[in-house]
Amino acid sequence: MDVVTGGTGIVGAHVLDALLTQGRTVRALLRKGSDPSIVRRILQHYHADGAERFQRIQWVEGDLFDVDALREAMRGVEHVHHCAALVSFDPRDSDALQRINVEGTANVVNAALEAGVKRLCHVSSTATIGGGLDGGTGDETKPFVQDKHSSGYAISKADAELEVHRGIAEGLDAVLVNPCVVIGPGMPGRSSMTMIERIRKGTRFFPAGSNAVVDARDVATAMTRLITEGAVGERYLLIGENLPYRKLFTLIAASAGRPAPSLLLPKWALELGWRAESLRTLFGGRPLITRHTARTASRARHYDGSKAERLLGMRFRSAEEAVANVSAFLRRD
Repeated sequence: MDVVTGGTGIVGAHVLDALLTQGRTVRALLRKGSDPSIVRRILQHYHADGAERFQRIQWVEGDLFDVDALREAMRGVEHVHHCAALVSFDPRDSDALQRINVEGTANVVNAALEAGVKRLCHVSSTATIGGGLDGGTGDETKPFVQDKHSSGYAISKADAELEVHRGIAEGLDAVLVNPCVVIGPGMPGRSSMTMIERIRKGTRFFPAGSNAVVDARDVATAMTRLITEGAVGERYLLIGENLPYRKLFTLIAASAGRPAPSLLLPKWALELGWRAESLRTLFGGRPLITRHTARTASRARHYDGSKAERLLGMRFRSAEEAVANVSAFLRRD
């Protein structure tokens, strides 16, 4: 049996799909008041019997701070896939990032140790990988170096990795994955879907930087294999394609029949933009751009995912394939 935290997120929902396809018995932690219907919609997107597959998921109501719910979720479980996390670059969320990403991971690790699970797969991020900026190439050997430019999100994910390693020192068998920007069907207004929805509405602008993207289906496949094939305590970068934002924005726009963005966003415009958004949301609302996202949008990022590719013998899908999959999902809706 497998348990998944964050099952309604893009990664978690695709891990549930991969496990169900493998015939595994699955349990998923569900926060009180959360709607799991997005998981059913994703399963129906991929499978004619998606609704029936959805009925096979055992939902356990609770969150990362409900010790009793974590114990119940991990009772008799072999593998834990820890996908739950807060992704935010809003400085107002610094406390929430530490609480959810660090304290929440510590609680999952403790519950897994108590339950004696066989192995945990922790979803981290390229944000904790060093060496990938401005002409460099990030890989698993390059540690996170915190500086004045580090986002609260990156710091929280690096601290969460330390909690996993603390668990390993206490006897937990665990492996870590570090996906880049995950592209896949998901809940509107969440994670990469926010970016995709905005671009599909039409934009003339693109930032100068670059990043890496990975198809959610490949993340799920890699995780369900690495949880048995990966080495204890090792990190594995999950990278589909490194590409400029201009190309990514063009692919997304084309998938919605929109013209390709053609105007470069200069740094001064980004600087003006995050300041304006900060003022606009001073008394409520979520900023469309923050200081961190503005200042990183013009920077080049590049990552080497060959370690996981070699071990698993996988061909990771391209950005074009990932975007086409989301477009098909949105057309279905």
